[in-house]
Amino acid sequence: MESPTARRRKMLLGTGASIAALPLPKPLGLPSRRRDYTPGLVCESIQQEERMNPLMKSLSRMRSAGLHAVVWSVFLLTSSLGQAQIGETIVGVKLLKASHSPSAQPLKILIPADCPECALMHGPFYEGQNARESFFYLKVPISLPVLKGLQVDVGDLRIRQVVVEKSYLPFRRSGNIITFDMPIQPRQRSSTLELQTSLDWPGLTVRVEHAFEDRRAGAYAQGEWPALQRQAALNLEFGLREAIRSLGLDQDVCKNGLGRIHLMGFDTNDPLGHEDYPPHIHIILRWPHFAGSQAPHLYISPTGRIVGEIKVTIDGLPEINPTNFPLGKPVPAVDYLGDILFDTIVTPEGSLILQKPNVGACTLQPVEPDARGFASGVRVACPSGEPATVSARDDIHTGVLSVFINSKTPETYRYDPDTATLISSQPALPNGSTACKRESNK
Repeated sequence: MESPTARRRKMLLGTGASIAALPLPKPLGLPSRRRDYTPGLVCESIQQEERMNPLMKSLSRMRSAGLHAVVWSVFLLTSSLGQAQIGETIVGVKLLKASHSPSAQPLKILIPADCPECALMHGPFYEGQNARESFFYLKVPISLPVLKGLQVDVGDLRIRQVVVEKSYLPFRRSGNIITFDMPIQPRQRSSTLELQTSLDWPGLTVRVEHAFEDRRAGAYAQGEWPALQRQAALNLEFGLREAIRSLGLDQDVCKNGLGRIHLMGFDTNDPLGHEDYPPHIHIILRWPHFAGSQAPHLYISPTGRIVGEIKVTIDGLPEINPTNFPLGKPVPAVDYLGDILFDTIVTPEGSLILQKPNVGACTLQPVEPDARGFASGVRVACPSGEPATVSARDDIHTGVLSVFINSKTPETYRYDPDTATLISSQPALPNGSTACKRESNK
């Protein structure tokens, strides 16, 4: 018998698929504190009236405005087609130092005279340095594929590499001047300073943020380094991965075209103003068109437990105020058709419960009930199978991430410590053409 979700999806695809598939424009390169507004098609009402909490009411209001969102999306798309060649984007440049140097003279950026539209960005988001690198951002026209002959006066600073986004660029040096050609690839947000490795499986992405104390910035620039919270977040991400797989949530998302489940920790180097403070993790059901996805913030205490209220924001819709959930109250992950896929519950003791309606729940608790909390590891107990003990170790100096499940041979993910680009994985990650099926990591 066809499920209500399947019937709604069939009806939706019969009426709005062509509009939903349109590539909607987004502002390029803005700091994350100015969250991008992306009009999108919000589909279907939320049916669970008996659980109409403030978050659900917000999503219901989005539903009622769906027709306006469609019209606005089409207007933005058609009006932007003729402007694509005169738009601008922001590109980050990172100069890696040959030796660790906590201070150096400011860089002098010499923009080629044949690019009058190019401009150096100013402010703490856009220029700075740490012991490992100096960086700056340029606003450039997207009609220009390459900015040739960009020069930087680095003084007596020795430079070992030039990085733009995740690419190493060839450069030449003459005295204090280095010269290179900077490629321009328009994107919503420059990734040059981000130190995040994404591990993708069908229906599920685990994003690991690599925390270098000598790259600390923003809200983490001063005070006690959150090493324990970073370790707790890392363990929780992979503990949640096991719970999601046990409940089959990754398969539900993949097979039904609901988007992806994203597990994330927190940045500590303030890339483009992304403070990510205080320490937290995310369990996000990311909708296919981003806007409307709920983004819960689960905050981690200095003792490695989940603490305080869970703040839920709505991706792409900053006009909707965050919803706060007290400890013990289920936080629903609502898909774009209005169904609750799963609930997240934080217990008064700071442990986690991941619950799938009409199926069961997984409980995540610290391995050792001491002052380290989830930094000691995660014990995952689900309705099926034996409990699992999960921990992870991130060696940022060698670029090796190791994940341990029940002390078996660890999964190993190697990455570039300067860009976070994934180099290899063992076992191998599935490729993009892999169908929705359970992946084995034994």
